[in-house]
Amino acid sequence: MKPFYIFNTLSRSVEEFHPLNPPEVRMYSCGPTVYLPQHLGNLRAYLCWDFLRRALEFNGYKVRHVMNVTDVGHMTNDDEEAGEDKIEKTAREQGKSPLEIAKFYLAKFQRDCAALNLRLPTPPLLCRATDHIAAMHSLIARILEKGYAYVTPSGVYFDVEKYRGPDGIGRLSRQRLEEQDPGQRLEHSADKKSPHDFVLWVLDRSDHLLQWDSPWGRGYPGWHIECSAMSMEYLGETIDIHTGGIDNMPVHHEDEIAQSESATGKPFVRYFVHNAFLVGKEGAKISKSAGKFPLLDDLVAAGVNPMAFRLLCFGAKYRSELAFTLDAARAAEKQLYYLWGFAATANAEDRDSPWAHEYLERFTEALSDDLNTPEALAVVLELVRTAYRKSDHRIWSTLKLVDSVLGLRLEEQFRFLHESVPPADIQALIDARTEARKKKDFGQSDALRMELVARGWNVKDNRNGTSMYEPRWN
Repeated sequence: MKPFYIFNTLSRSVEEFHPLNPPEVRMYSCGPTVYLPQHLGNLRAYLCWDFLRRALEFNGYKVRHVMNVTDVGHMTNDDEEAGEDKIEKTAREQGKSPLEIAKFYLAKFQRDCAALNLRLPTPPLLCRATDHIAAMHSLIARILEKGYAYVTPSGVYFDVEKYRGPDGIGRLSRQRLEEQDPGQRLEHSADKKSPHDFVLWVLDRSDHLLQWDSPWGRGYPGWHIECSAMSMEYLGETIDIHTGGIDNMPVHHEDEIAQSESATGKPFVRYFVHNAFLVGKEGAKISKSAGKFPLLDDLVAAGVNPMAFRLLCFGAKYRSELAFTLDAARAAEKQLYYLWGFAATANAEDRDSPWAHEYLERFTEALSDDLNTPEALAVVLELVRTAYRKSDHRIWSTLKLVDSVLGLRLEEQFRFLHESVPPADIQALIDARTEARKKKDFGQSDALRMELVARGWNVKDNRNGTSMYEPRWN
């Protein structure tokens, strides 16, 4: 197991990674709020953590990965007490129940992740907030017992002033309490001790559809307590890695630290790892609040394989903003089919050529250097170019190893191209198109291509004269 380095937001520096109990790694990721489809900016974040998990496993670690699903308690307006639960708002607009909305958009999220070959934790490690109300009650009770929370008619609140000190709120964001806008905290209830206090359990909200009995009255959880309770449920009181977008850092993650450490007296997270935004043409963050936001479905509708978006994200550093355009996605798709095209010619019968080992070493070094995926991808592309140049395609074992992190399904493509037989009617169209291309009858070739596409098959022609046929992504 070689040294692995990652940028820790807590220290603002790249540190050598040392889990508490190697080779086990306990990793928690802030997951989706399932009230609308996840846009490409959301999916970029989850892809970053998929790359991190795969890189750690590639390096010999055993990762126990937990991701939450927020299906209650995330308000539409974080700066307004009268904010509406995001899931309930969608439910009201669509004439459905909140649980129906959550179930529908969770399933949509899982389908998108499958299309991107993004490995989600499996239940119960992919955990819904509404399944963990008892765990939240238990954690809130511990915080109250330690004197860091108080009960009012409107809710149970975390006492931020009580928690103040050299290591109080602001440690992660480097923002002192006096510099923070109280509006960043959720509720402005008149019975709070301080406008900075945040809610652990909401009371006296009869308009909220999802409510549970609790020791303090009927209500529902605040957003922040959900993550602390679920991470402790499955990973213990101190976790190795906590991931999330940089927008989670100044409030959500600060509040997680405060409530968790006040309850346990132990460090909550050893390494906070945050990803930067996906941005549009003008550099604006892609977000749901901005109105129209790009979905994976939009990419597919434009004729782009969703795996191209995975490759696009792999080609950018997780800590750097990534500018998304359709042209960028199409350029990534060309790289994707370049790699898939090589899979059609790879030699899996012999051992890899000795020269391939150097590339595997360089790939490993890039991953271990703060998850430098752009450099890792450059190494893989150079590996394939070198194989073409040398006319030596004995690199299949190396490609399979690097694809355990890339996640481009190279082995699936290899097996399909080398072992699978398309349906007879599809094969007839493929054969007819191959014959038309040999005769340079490009009109007939194009017509057959369109028929294959209409029948649900993608057709990609490579520079080396070969063609690739694969089931169309839906």
